[in-house]
Amino acid sequence: MGAGALFAAAAGMQVMSGIGQGVQAKANGKIQAKQYGIQIAQLEQQKKILAEQYAEKRTQMVGTITAKAGASGVKMSGSVADSLSQSIMDLGLEESRQKYNISMSQNNAAYNQKIAKIQGRSAFYGSLMGAGTSALASYATYDQYWGSGAKTTPSTN
Repeated sequence: MGAGALFAAAAGMQVMSGIGQGVQAKANGKIQAKQYGIQIAQLEQQKKILAEQYAEKRTQMVGTITAKAGASGVKMSGSVADSLSQSIMDLGLEESRQKYNISMSQNNAAYNQKIAKIQGRSAFYGSLMGAGTSALASYATYDQYWGSGAKTTPSTN
C-alpha cells in the first residue's frame, strides 16, 4: 500500500471520527432533553400533591377551630371567625407561593430542555461541517502530493 493510499485511509478515518462524535453529541442532547422532560413531569406531580396537602390542611383547620369553638360554647362569629379567615388566607398565600416556585422550576427545566436539544443538534451539524472541512483539506493535500496536481521531478541517475 502506497503513501497516498495510507493518507487517504487516515483522512477517511478522521472524517468518520468527526461524524461519530457529532452523532454521539446529538444523542447526548436527546438524553438530556428527555431527563428535563421527566423533571417537568415530576414537578407537575409535586404541584398536585401540594394542592391536595393544602386542601387537607384547610379542612383540618376549619374542623379543629369549629370543634373547639363548639365545645366551649363560643359562636362562630367575631374574632374567632376573623382569626379562622386570616389563617385560611395565610395558608392560601403559602400554597400560592409554593406553586409559583414549582412553576418557575418547571419553566427553567423546559428552557434547559430546549437548550439541550439545540446544543445536541448544533454539535451534530458542527461535526458534519468539520468532517467536510477535513475531507476537503485532505483531498487538497492528497492531490498536491499524489494526485493530478503532483509535480514530478526528473530522476537523476
